[in-house]
Amino acid sequence: MCLVLSLFVLGCSDSSSQHSVALDDALPSMKNRSPFPMGNIIYLEDDPRFVSYQSHYADVLNITETEFDYVGHDEIFRIRETHPTPFISNYIRLDAFVDTARSQGFRVHGHNLLFYSDVGQKSWINEYRENGTWSREQWLVWFERYIKEKVGRYKGKVASWDVLNEPLARAIGDDPVARNVFIELAGDNIYGKAFRWAREADPGATLVLNEFFLGPGGIDKTDKLIALAEKIARDGGKVDVIGFEGIYFFSPLIFSSYSYNYDRFKKAADAGYGVTLSELNVALNIYPAAGKYQKQSRVLHSVQRKAFNNIIRAYVDAVPEQQRWGVTIWGVPDYHGFTRFGDIFRAFRSPGGGSEWPLLWDDRLRKKPAYYGMLNALDGIEEPFIYRDVYDEGMLVDDEPLLQDFKIVLLEQLEEEEQSLSIVPTATAAAIHYYNEVRQNIEASAY
Repeated sequence: MCLVLSLFVLGCSDSSSQHSVALDDALPSMKNRSPFPMGNIIYLEDDPRFVSYQSHYADVLNITETEFDYVGHDEIFRIRETHPTPFISNYIRLDAFVDTARSQGFRVHGHNLLFYSDVGQKSWINEYRENGTWSREQWLVWFERYIKEKVGRYKGKVASWDVLNEPLARAIGDDPVARNVFIELAGDNIYGKAFRWAREADPGATLVLNEFFLGPGGIDKTDKLIALAEKIARDGGKVDVIGFEGIYFFSPLIFSSYSYNYDRFKKAADAGYGVTLSELNVALNIYPAAGKYQKQSRVLHSVQRKAFNNIIRAYVDAVPEQQRWGVTIWGVPDYHGFTRFGDIFRAFRSPGGGSEWPLLWDDRLRKKPAYYGMLNALDGIEEPFIYRDVYDEGMLVDDEPLLQDFKIVLLEQLEEEEQSLSIVPTATAAAIHYYNEVRQNIEASAY
């Protein structure tokens, strides 16, 4: 059966020519194998970022239906989409998305209510902000009306909301002041109020505090995230779930290690919150590689397969069953990957450098080795770094011959990643443990 989202696709195309890599075609889907809900996001069919792939759109939706329990959207829940002016709202596209997704049996996740990046240079919020159009009291009135209107409109239909998205500064490449725009406009307790307003509008909805990649300095940042959740509680709101965005682009060998992810998931679980792994991408060509890889190889696929296996096992082991809110992959084929098209990653890519292959299906919608590493993780199976069996010989047209120095290549990459931590000095000491763990895993792996 084809998942037909009437906004985006007119019918089911013939995908019979697109076969998954034949590692084991009999394996069940992720949602049937997983002990927790599996989610993904949907893009518009005419999204200009993916215009050359429109012919595959129905196949992407079919994969989504087969593999995932819940869906969200990367754009149409946001302020800038539903409230293009302070006095006009437009829910036509969002209504259609929610109704059609629910009719196909999906749980729907709302991403998001408050996100600083929606306050761009051309937004009416930024215009009002720069001109001092409204007082703090007027901003509070507008934000309350906005949140209650949107959440209330989808009461019982949208099961969960990212009430607050990425409020903390990243470890690198960020302007901390930009994160504080809502506080600047509406006061220090706006986050607590936002969660309280959302709760009042739909007491049955799950409310999420979602935060960006927590790589360098991630353990300290996790502490800050939990502290923010506690402040939200003091200010009258309540965070149900802490979301860790799984956008792994910095030193992916080190920060996809089992212990690193286990430690931060466990902190949030021990603090009493539900835990979700959101926006999962594992990119292998950002930093410190910075786009130097112009083709895929068994080495890169081995690292990625191991990464997905580590991250998911850590989530299962660190978070008690009743607190596992779910894992959201951010896209289906690699060309949907945020680390490929996301503007923020240009700063970490060398001029003219490479591509990224961050997801579980390749651009031709074939299952990648990482898919099977993830399935094994869902079964509690720990994988070593795998090289020889990542793909059958010849599967990667541009691949190098089987390497006899596989471990040497991985260890060299690990050393580059360790050296890259020098740009984030506070992360270096904390990462030593994770670096040593990866080194031991590489040395213990077989060809």
